[in-house]
Amino acid sequence: MNPMNLSSTASPKTMFASDGLVEHLVRGIVGISALSYAISISVPHPFYSLALASVSMVAFRGCPICWTIGLVETTYRMFKRHHAAPQSPHQNGPHLSRYGQRVIVTVQSY
Repeated sequence: MNPMNLSSTASPKTMFASDGLVEHLVRGIVGISALSYAISISVPHPFYSLALASVSMVAFRGCPICWTIGLVETTYRMFKRHHAAPQSPHQNGPHLSRYGQRVIVTVQSY
């Protein structure tokens, strides 16, 4: 983890969450489409079906439940980012003020 946290609304990157909600939904659409098509062609073309199933697993970053967990995490991060309370200059300790702009520097100790 970076000892210098310059953004108060930054959240750590998780295994399942995406950077944005649109990206996550596109990955879900690709995964569901590939999985449904893989099931539909499994009898006549089993090897193509396996290839499509692997594409689906890559798009889901695991299984459909993993994708759902990531959807919840991504939505929570977006909600948290948009509803973060504004901070006062003295709330997080030392700060530097330059040309009317406030920069909050927080140092984490280990």
